[in-house]
Amino acid sequence: MAVKNFSSRVQICGRGAKCHGGHSAVEQSSYISRTTMYCEYDGQTYYPKYSEDLVGTGVLLPENSPEEYRDPSVLWNAVEKNEKSSDAQLARTVRFELPNEWTYELAKDVVKSFCQREFVDKGMCCQYAIHDSENKDTGQRNLHVHILLTMRGIDENGRWLPKQKKVYLTDENGERIPLIDKKTGQQKVDKQNRKQWKCQTIQTNDWSRRENAKIWRKDFVDTINAVNERIGKTENFWEHRSFKEQGLDIEPQVHLGEKAAALERAGVRTIKGNINREIIANNAIILKAREAYEQAKEELKAVRAIPVKVAVAIRNEIIDVIRAVAQRNHGRLSLPIMKGKYIGSISDRSSLQDKDMMEAYVQRKGWTTFEEMQAERKMMQADHSSLVTDITNRTARMDYLENLLAMYEKYEPYQKINAEYWKLKKAEETNKGKGGFLGFAKKSMAQEYKIQHQTELNTYKMHRGALKDMIEEPDKKITPVSWKKELAELSETQKTAKKSATSMVVDLARMEVLSHNRRDLERMLENESHQKNIERTRKQALE
Repeated sequence: MAVKNFSSRVQICGRGAKCHGGHSAVEQSSYISRTTMYCEYDGQTYYPKYSEDLVGTGVLLPENSPEEYRDPSVLWNAVEKNEKSSDAQLARTVRFELPNEWTYELAKDVVKSFCQREFVDKGMCCQYAIHDSENKDTGQRNLHVHILLTMRGIDENGRWLPKQKKVYLTDENGERIPLIDKKTGQQKVDKQNRKQWKCQTIQTNDWSRRENAKIWRKDFVDTINAVNERIGKTENFWEHRSFKEQGLDIEPQVHLGEKAAALERAGVRTIKGNINREIIANNAIILKAREAYEQAKEELKAVRAIPVKVAVAIRNEIIDVIRAVAQRNHGRLSLPIMKGKYIGSISDRSSLQDKDMMEAYVQRKGWTTFEEMQAERKMMQADHSSLVTDITNRTARMDYLENLLAMYEKYEPYQKINAEYWKLKKAEETNKGKGGFLGFAKKSMAQEYKIQHQTELNTYKMHRGALKDMIEEPDKKITPVSWKKELAELSETQKTAKKSATSMVVDLARMEVLSHNRRDLERMLENESHQKNIERTRKQALE
């Protein structure tokens, strides 16, 4: 098991120079959600610079929050409007790394659950945005989440609470302590001649404690490890402690920031970039995602070992597109992260970008044209849609049976008590028919049993009525044996169906990527043609 050192960042977004998490909450929201937003405070419209890496975004609100705050533009403009100071702290920004092996659906579920538990349940408004970016040089994917948190709580009327409040100090008798002027020995007064008392300012919440960053970091890493263990991805153990806390003489990289990162992407070396390059060289003993890289190499070997019949004489337009895109895109295909319908369900998304793997896939399928691929894709989408409908209906039936059996578990103990009561009562009636007589003063065993178990017998009637109400079949029969049998059969059928659906999703994701790269290549060729025309015009003008 390899140790994966967790990357995180917690900063303050504010108007002051010391705030390193941005200077506008609206701008930060626009950046992480990849959405154009207008800020009413500074009158600026913020345009997102990237969009294709957005996996999902959303707003989670605590109790008493105005419903319109679900729109991030409304929420963060309200925050900006409420803060009057020129150096006000507006929001807290958090960036956490996510396992690249996670599907988008799993990442969304885990992030929403964590944000609800750690932030929203404590009174913060929270916006999250999950990105799946790519290092253009190495091809390493970077699944991560940005979280934007409010600094103020909200009262029962939906109004912002103060961040801090003044508390008067008191003596042993509970009396306020006067603020004494050292020169006069008298109690100080203000300009309105009001007496001054000793006081201190306290925070109205504990959200700004310095130790919170470490607590959130540890809790998130613990969540990652727990989820990975549950889904069987235990190749990496995620470590929340810093290199220093682990006793490692290794230096972490510095955060580039938006401007430096943009310059580095454009091929311009920056001071921060140079620092990181030096750090990377010094920390060569740590190779990021080494285990994943080695595993990918083994998978590629396995794919290459599959005998593939290549029709040399027949041109394959799909493979031509793969090679042309890879030639222009650092040897890889691109992913339709926002527009893709199926790739979000794939954990190993880097394999969808691998040129050799995708070529081998096309050859195994025997396609030579996109028309052939699209015909199979159309049929598979219909089959997948039908299969998903069957799975959904089967899941509903299984839930129904599980609920019946859960109710029957509550009902069964009391049913036995009721059966014993009627057994005694029936025996007495039989005995009475044979001439037996108890007398007026003496109570029967059935009556005694009923008195002793009156609560259980009443509970039996209640559970029986509830169970009958749950049964949808017209006969309303309580048949736990047949319910269990049907549930077992449905579970086996469901496993097979889900396996088939998963296989279809992998195929559909691959076809989705191939279609996307075909369109992407058309765009690239159009740009190249346009550039050639410009250069030709310039040459003609010079001649």
